[in-house]
Amino acid sequence: MKALQKWFSHRGALPLTAYLLALVCWLVLGAAHLASDTAARAQGRLTEETMAVTDWQLAGLTLADGTLTTLDGDPQIILENVDGRVVRTISYTAQFDDEPREVCLYYTTKIGEDYSADRRVFPKSAGNGRYIYTLPRTSLAALRLDPCSPEENRTVTFTMSDITLNAADTLPAPWQYFVPGWYQAFCLVLYPALAAAAVSIVGAVVRKRK
Repeated sequence: MKALQKWFSHRGALPLTAYLLALVCWLVLGAAHLASDTAARAQGRLTEETMAVTDWQLAGLTLADGTLTTLDGDPQIILENVDGRVVRTISYTAQFDDEPREVCLYYTTKIGEDYSADRRVFPKSAGNGRYIYTLPRTSLAALRLDPCSPEENRTVTFTMSDITLNAADTLPAPWQYFVPGWYQAFCLVLYPALAAAAVSIVGAVVRKRK
């Protein structure tokens, strides 16, 4: 107890402690994610898998001679049953004859659940028409690709490669589990500082009342 009191008597000890705790939590979380993915690979649930577009259900689209054509303003490519797979990323290459506008991926976590904007992922463009979606770490029941969003009364035609689940070049290397993205780095900087400030304010109020 005296050691703690001595530590916190130093100037800057409180925010430093908050940052150290955040760093430890981040490293533990990264190790847990790495262990989870390693176990899923060993079980054969996290593997690279290439699926033809015809393996998915088409809605608002027709396929002829390798070309997809939209039939309405909300074309969809649906995988109704993820079937126990662990899916971290989805990638494919598409070439459009017109502006695709919004491109996104919806997912559900329970069978029969409706798709919603709360469970939606936008892709990263890797160039040359390649789209990469990174899914959150959650159980998945179904997936729905919205490959484009045509303007009203307009038709979009496009070609699309096979859809790859967990492509090797889209998954993190072991060390990358411990490297935060830009938003995560922002949170690691902001929230420990806010927590330290809150604790400092509460401590000041308690001391004043005493």
